[in-house]
Amino acid sequence: MMAMKAIVATLVVVTGFALYQASDWWERAYATYDSSEVSPDGCFRIDTYEPFWILSSKFHRSPDPDPMIRNSLGRPWGDAIFKRAYEISTGEVLGETVVFDPVPPANLVYWGDTAEPGRRVVFANEFPLFDSSRCSDDTTLAKLEAFYERQREANQPLVDAWRKQRMQEAAGNEKP
Repeated sequence: MMAMKAIVATLVVVTGFALYQASDWWERAYATYDSSEVSPDGCFRIDTYEPFWILSSKFHRSPDPDPMIRNSLGRPWGDAIFKRAYEISTGEVLGETVVFDPVPPANLVYWGDTAEPGRRVVFANEFPLFDSSRCSDDTTLAKLEAFYERQREANQPLVDAWRKQRMQEAAGNEKP
């Protein structure tokens, strides 16, 4: 009788472990397409998917871009997504993020550093997406830098308002 209980307990543990491992596969295999975003230079496309989860988000560990931070189970997620990158000209899959909860202000795609020709490292929501030598020539990176400059100009009113508010707060704190 004791041997039977040990076999059943072992079977339950092995089955639970196997289901957990399989869930990594099916959450991506049966994911639902959400949206696409094309890089400013037109070289890459990033598709966003919602994973297929059977269990509540409370049973999924929320990853952090900093691998030293380990979030615990039991925290409900606001949303769950993952991103997959493709090269537009070939349709080749370049990379994929982990499943994560996109929270502002990190809900952005960083298309790579324009100061380093020859290599592009792309991040989605601060998670590494892919590292490629494709579309990293000077002409393409110039298009990317023009995009970044337009973003900086568009965000300048926000930066100016923030600075003005900080200066007003500092001036208010100096008064006795």
